[in-house]
Amino acid sequence: MTVSQALLLRPLLRGPQSLKRCLFPSSSTAASLLNNNNKDGIHSKNHPSSSSSSLQQQYHRSLSTRPSTDSFLSASSALYVESMLEQYEADPSSVPDSWRAYFESTNNSSESSLSFNQPTVLVNHKPSSPHASHINPAALPSDSLGVAHLIRAYQVNGHRSANLDPLGMHTNESFPSRPGNARSKDDLDTESHLAKTLTVGFHGFDPEVDMDRELNFKGVHTGGNKGFLEDLTSMPGKVTLRKVVERLQQTYCGTIGVEYMHIGSVEQCNWIRERVEHPSFLECDVEKKIHLFERLCFADTFETFLANKFNTTKRFGLDGGEAIIPALKDAIDRASELGAHSFIIGMPHRGRLNVLANVMRKPMTTIFSEFQGTHYDVEKFIKMNEEWGSSGDVKYHLGSSMDRTYPDGRKIHLTHLECVNPVVLGKTRAKQFYCGDTDEDMRNVVPILLHGDAAFAGQGVVYETMQLMGVDDFKVGGTIHVIVNNQIGFTTNPINSRSTPYSSDLGKAFNSPIFHCNGDDPVAVSRCLETAIEWRHAWGTDVIIDMICYRRNGHNELDQPMFTQPKLYKAITRHSSTLDIYEKRLIDEGTMSKEEAQEIRDFTLQSYENDLIASKTYVPKPADWLSSNWAGFKGPGQHSRIRPTGVEIDTLRYIGKKAGEVPDGFKIHRQMNKIFKARQTMAEKGTEIDWGLAEAMAFGSLLIEGNHVRLTGQDVQRGTFSHRHAVVKDQDTEEEYTPLNSLARMVSMSAPLEERRLPDTQAKLTVRNSILSEFAVLGFEHGYSLENPNALILWEAQFGDFVNGAQVMLDQFIAAGEDKWHRQSGLVMLLPHGYDGQGAEHSSCRVERYLQMMEEDPHHIPTMGKDERTQIQKSNWQIVNCSTPANYFHCLRRQIHRDFRKPLIVVAPKNLLRNKRCVSTLDDMGPGTIFHRAFDEADEKISSNPGNVKTLVFCTGQIYYELITEREKQERDDVAIVRLEQIAPFAFDKVAQYCSKYDNAEVVWAQQEPKNMGAYSYISPRLMTATRELNNNEKRARYVGRMVSSAPATGMSKIHTKEYNDILNGVFGKVA
Repeated sequence: MTVSQALLLRPLLRGPQSLKRCLFPSSSTAASLLNNNNKDGIHSKNHPSSSSSSLQQQYHRSLSTRPSTDSFLSASSALYVESMLEQYEADPSSVPDSWRAYFESTNNSSESSLSFNQPTVLVNHKPSSPHASHINPAALPSDSLGVAHLIRAYQVNGHRSANLDPLGMHTNESFPSRPGNARSKDDLDTESHLAKTLTVGFHGFDPEVDMDRELNFKGVHTGGNKGFLEDLTSMPGKVTLRKVVERLQQTYCGTIGVEYMHIGSVEQCNWIRERVEHPSFLECDVEKKIHLFERLCFADTFETFLANKFNTTKRFGLDGGEAIIPALKDAIDRASELGAHSFIIGMPHRGRLNVLANVMRKPMTTIFSEFQGTHYDVEKFIKMNEEWGSSGDVKYHLGSSMDRTYPDGRKIHLTHLECVNPVVLGKTRAKQFYCGDTDEDMRNVVPILLHGDAAFAGQGVVYETMQLMGVDDFKVGGTIHVIVNNQIGFTTNPINSRSTPYSSDLGKAFNSPIFHCNGDDPVAVSRCLETAIEWRHAWGTDVIIDMICYRRNGHNELDQPMFTQPKLYKAITRHSSTLDIYEKRLIDEGTMSKEEAQEIRDFTLQSYENDLIASKTYVPKPADWLSSNWAGFKGPGQHSRIRPTGVEIDTLRYIGKKAGEVPDGFKIHRQMNKIFKARQTMAEKGTEIDWGLAEAMAFGSLLIEGNHVRLTGQDVQRGTFSHRHAVVKDQDTEEEYTPLNSLARMVSMSAPLEERRLPDTQAKLTVRNSILSEFAVLGFEHGYSLENPNALILWEAQFGDFVNGAQVMLDQFIAAGEDKWHRQSGLVMLLPHGYDGQGAEHSSCRVERYLQMMEEDPHHIPTMGKDERTQIQKSNWQIVNCSTPANYFHCLRRQIHRDFRKPLIVVAPKNLLRNKRCVSTLDDMGPGTIFHRAFDEADEKISSNPGNVKTLVFCTGQIYYELITEREKQERDDVAIVRLEQIAPFAFDKVAQYCSKYDNAEVVWAQQEPKNMGAYSYISPRLMTATRELNNNEKRARYVGRMVSSAPATGMSKIHTKEYNDILNGVFGKVA
């Protein structure tokens, strides 16, 4: 405790006025204090080392720097004084003499004449020089707070002055927020070239006087902080400010810059401090250094070898960022040591080939054959009408799947996806679930995502994906995010591609630690990746590695980057490769000789040469480039028979009753009680089965057959339109209950399929409300669906209109995944759709978009026989708009009861959910029943007299019920209405059959949507083809629907009503 602090204690017993005078002492008070100190001999003229100016600096630091944060007002000091006072009042002899005298003088003297005795303070302090040996250390100000603030400054801001740019430039364009640069011009100390907050002067020290004197620490409490601050309390020998600064700069301003002080958890911050602040953090033995060199050599030679052999081919190489390859391999090694057995890696195109070759160990013969264009049979990839052909993809978009065994017997599985972010996480979560879904399973399946710097900062899907980190049924136990930071996005500099200091700053919103590292220091990059793996294992949350490197070539190898970044690329041209720099480092430090390094280089080059020669005679195997090989499932060229999807009536009745049942004592809402009782009544009678119950029966029947069912999306537990109620809550406790998880004994999904299909068992139903995102959540479910074919994976849009937020996922992955990468997915998308006067954003799922992407020739009719039909197998997806609950039931079950998988888009109803006419019976779902692609006229009177029909109306979905209501109102029997339940692939045979049946009728296509939307553009040419080719009587459908429009629907009720009546008038004549 300093003299000034002791004086400041006095007002504690004297009230606010004394406190105020003490907080703002006059100049005479300060002078008096210095004079009193002189009386004690502190400023003796015989001791020049204890100069008046030096002590004055320390005195002012004690008043101006520390009292504001560590004065008598702080909790620790106030509690200490209070404790001493309580001891004194209980027994004056129990406190030290100095404190007893202090309290006695406080009670007996006036403020002006108060005497002062220095309280007893225990310090572990030795005089720093013989000249000051007589100085009482307790009379000097403590350095504790200044050093603590200095340490904290480095922990918070040390990264801002770290050596992160391998080019040594740290330019305005790439580091705009670095001290002294464009966005932090006034935050640079020109003498030290550090951020001002990192200088000792900022924290009250004199760099001329205080650097080499022994620091005076009082007390050993660190406030719970581990790491260097804790080390100082027990550090042997003389501790100087210079030693402290050197250690801090080594830790926080070297080739690693760490950001973690934004994390709210003290335990997590301590976890990082104990590692990065340890002097051995970057130490590694000779064996590891050489191993890093070998791996780096393979990564570097891969790029240079391809550049020399295929110099006119784009490869989107990793040149400049090669250090990530050995780092990834070390990360996988470390995770495997901790028990991990599966890794799912997703990344952009840059560096993909190098990762495939040197991390995934995709055979080099395969990669070289892809460069030479000899890895495929041209005939098999040509698209023909009766033969399915694949478009394939460029080599730097392909994925792979490999198993790897370590010398000690450890085995790991590596999966490299063709797309990143949410798809990787979905596949990871699925793998964790099917492994057993324990905490250990979550730790042992590791997702690794590689990003470009511009993409990580600019793409919203990154945020959406990270937002899934802690959400039940979406969390994967943490993701390793690796930013390969080229300091450029195509041709755009970082200063123009983000507003944040770093591309990684998004991670701060999620309390993720961020490790910035210099890409020319392979040891630093590797250590950061290993630490990231350890963080995930310990805490189960995301962690970010920002490897700052450069891109030696342009966006691709044929691009000229000097057009847009001349200064940067002049520096890159002069800069040595990471391999050369690391080799020189190892030779200089004596780790290896020049001859040993050259031997490794020669071996690596010869390995690639041998593989290139072998690739000339390489014969590809189908599984070599398939990311997943589902045993027993058939490709588009193999016939899969059509199976019945009906279920025993008793089983359906049992499921229906259980779907409306809760445990005894579980209190549900009174309205929910009515809904559940109605379900049980429907199930018992077997009639009037509504949409929600039919769906529950489809789910339940698949569950007891051993198939996992998973449904996610916004509000799916209740359903946007309050029809599902798959998960209900107790009205008192909000405890959740899922009725369909109580059908039978729950079996782990890690159990064999045969066990899950035993009569007394069931698989798990997961119904989970998601975050308010379409892109990330749909992508997640797509990834989930790729892992296991024996599961029904569904995603439901809140309204079908909102799926446009996930259009990229639909366009690039779901619609074309099998065509490009031979990846089958059975993902189901439920898109509520219907024109009910709710406006442009709550009416249409934009079905025309998916129909436009349909891989089907409108002018060719494939083989349509029941036992020969492969129409769905050769298509890219299915689009249905069911008009009955039973057909929806069959549609869902059909997804599982076939030997292949295709994405399914369900144009889902809204007002049909409660339409009294939109119901089914158990018989419609019983044994022997199947999904119907189309329904003929349902009125027997009309159907049995086709010659009387003057108008044949084709339609789909909700409009059917509107049309039959109007027909009954007009008492018309000359209009037949046919429903297309499966819009695509097109039912050529059924349409031709009905046109032939009602041969005298005019053909009409009726829809709710505007003419330039909906199914009209898809249906029209196919209807003509069907009638021309199959009936020899081409017919064209007259359009009835809304006028062309840029907006899908009107938001004005009167306009909506008029348009509705115009549609009815177009079909039946003028409406009264």
